[in-house]
Amino acid sequence: MAGILTAAPATAQLALPGAVAPTPEGTVTSPSAPRPKKKVSSGEMGQARGPVVMPKAPSEDTIIGKTLKLDGSGSVIEFSRGGTDLQVSKLTLSGDRLSRSGEECRVEVAGMPLKLTSQNSGAGLRRYQIAFPACPFTLDVLDGAILVTNESKACEIKVADCRADPSGLWGTAESEFDPKKAEEMLGARAKVEKTVRADFRELYQRNSKDKLVRGFVVKEQASFSSWREEVCRSYAKESDFGYCALRLTEARTIVLGAQLAGGVKLPDGYAEAAAAEEAATKTKRK
Repeated sequence: MAGILTAAPATAQLALPGAVAPTPEGTVTSPSAPRPKKKVSSGEMGQARGPVVMPKAPSEDTIIGKTLKLDGSGSVIEFSRGGTDLQVSKLTLSGDRLSRSGEECRVEVAGMPLKLTSQNSGAGLRRYQIAFPACPFTLDVLDGAILVTNESKACEIKVADCRADPSGLWGTAESEFDPKKAEEMLGARAKVEKTVRADFRELYQRNSKDKLVRGFVVKEQASFSSWREEVCRSYAKESDFGYCALRLTEARTIVLGAQLAGGVKLPDGYAEAAAAEEAATKTKRK
């Protein structure tokens, strides 16, 4: 049965900004249709003028048959196909022992392959939920990597006496980085950064007359850099190659492209929270 655990001997860790899951209340404003004259509320879309082509999300083929490591040196995952379905063919989680804080542990998940359920990321990326009850998590497919989000944070796998957090970027292993390609990779990141800035400016201009959506777009962009820094700070050789930052910035272009093509979706409760914050600010000024 999938999900059986094997504890290895002891040896001497976020959602992409803009990745808002769709809700039944959400409505889409057609890029070619006139904008409805009403206020945008939580779960609805901001303006999307077109025509804009939806950016192409990275294919699952970029991760099949590769060994992806969390932060380039930690937990390990491998993917394969069962017919047309994507599945996990190997999963090893690294973490800390529950019984001995500071002591490393590994959990080799048996019962392969593990099933993956496709989900809508609401951000243009391919998203899957992994069928592993002991530590369920969601992953977005990037170019040759995956970004894992685990809402419950670290998983306590008591049968293996191990606490592991799968959150973060799983990608190229530390040993696979080629020093000769460092400059090329850093240059690629600079180009993608330029695209992100251009797309953000365009998105801002399209929603400049809508205070609520405009504010959300600005906050989201402002939070991206700090979020990226948090995710990538522990990735192997990041200061030399910028691999993690490159992959997350590429994903950001997908998110912005999706918002340009289909409109900005506000998270549930955002409009209400923004109104409450504004009211509180006005009260303090009195």
